[in-house]
Amino acid sequence: MQKKKQKIKHNGKITIDKLASMVADGFDGLENKINKGFADVNASFTQIDERFDRIEIKLENLERRIFAIENILTEHGRDIRKMQEDIREVKVELKALKNVENGNSDKIFELEQRVKVLEVKV
Repeated sequence: MQKKKQKIKHNGKITIDKLASMVADGFDGLENKINKGFADVNASFTQIDERFDRIEIKLENLERRIFAIENILTEHGRDIRKMQEDIREVKVELKALKNVENGNSDKIFELEQRVKVLEVKV
């Protein structure tokens, strides 16, 4: 609530009461400006806090996704190593069977070809 400015007629003299009133009016206006400034700053900080909260949530989501991908890759790596080990064992067994059969088995040849394809894929 703003007061209308009063013109003070003083005939060269201002009373203490009038001076006090003038000073108080000046401070009232200043207090309102300061309060508005603080309200604006608080509103800005609130917006910044909300933005940081959203960024933190996004970072947490990304961290969970990266962790999941790392787990998948770790498991995938284990799976590949296990497949490579299985292929080596199958090759050894096929070679032993081939020696027993003197290389005359079409089935052993077919399995060897399939193992070679698997090696390339793994």
